[in-house]
Amino acid sequence: MINSSTEILYEILEKGKKSASISGIGCTGKGVERNVPTSIWIPSRKTMINTQPDSNDQGEPIMKGTRSTDNCYLWTSHRSMSCKVDDEVDIWHKKLGHTNYRNIQQLISKEAVRGLPQMSIKEKTCGECQVGKQTKVSHQMLQQVVTTRILELLHMDLMVPMQVESIGGKKYIYVCVDDYSRYTFVEILREKSDAFEVFQQLATQLQREKGLTIIRIRKFCNAEGIRHEFSAPITQQQNRIVERKNRTIQEMARVTLHAKKIPVRFWAEAVNTACYIHNRITFQLGTNNTTYGIWRGRKPSVQYFHIFGSVCYILFDREQRQKFDIKEDEWIFIGYSRNS
Repeated sequence: MINSSTEILYEILEKGKKSASISGIGCTGKGVERNVPTSIWIPSRKTMINTQPDSNDQGEPIMKGTRSTDNCYLWTSHRSMSCKVDDEVDIWHKKLGHTNYRNIQQLISKEAVRGLPQMSIKEKTCGECQVGKQTKVSHQMLQQVVTTRILELLHMDLMVPMQVESIGGKKYIYVCVDDYSRYTFVEILREKSDAFEVFQQLATQLQREKGLTIIRIRKFCNAEGIRHEFSAPITQQQNRIVERKNRTIQEMARVTLHAKKIPVRFWAEAVNTACYIHNRITFQLGTNNTTYGIWRGRKPSVQYFHIFGSVCYILFDREQRQKFDIKEDEWIFIGYSRNS
């Protein structure tokens, strides 16, 4: 018999079909034969219960259970079945803001980020992406502007006001894209008139950070030394780079909000998170480097990424609690700090 009290149940395969339920498992040192449609084996000195493998395959995990009396396993469905629903690829698909599976494969094969495990990627349909990303056929792209360095050209735009104010009472999304690296910045504004002041602050910050001067911009004017390139009204394709970023960020934010049924008033947090993720997982065209890698000069890490809207636990500081107070509290994860 196996003395361990916690086991992981693995999916039972029978003639290519998946077993629907497991009510109890009687076990011996090598195998088991009760209340299951096919055999299950337990590797020696391990705590995992697996399907009988054809080769070295250990099956697919579907639940975790605690061994109780009569060799049965007690399990809580709403927690255990998540193993069945979300395999490793799906979990990373959600952590990376519902990016497409081809992009995940590229991130792995090109070793463009740190912290992303090696996985076998199979293209599949994500229902949440279908609902949140459906689009019409786009217009043909205009010729790409060629730049040779960071801050040579910035693309800027101000999205139309949101119908629902954010938690902070803001309605506008200001987007700025560096043409060379495609690194993207977003700011959430209360009023449309705040846009120029935000641009001035951002321009000053970026020029100091990089030690370079902005040469050209699209969509907004600045007083000295910056040439302004106009685009025709209601012709977004002429400013296609920032318009494409707008759509990508909005789609990612929309999907992550609805996937976890987060109230729409948290759209600002979803947009900031979408931009944060997008910079770290998007490749610059024709390179093996991400936009973050070009802008920062190093590979980004995604090891600490979490699914937007998932449950997280915050540890209270010792000074904030008494002897028998709980040590942590349950919260909902809604994004990353841009300054960390």
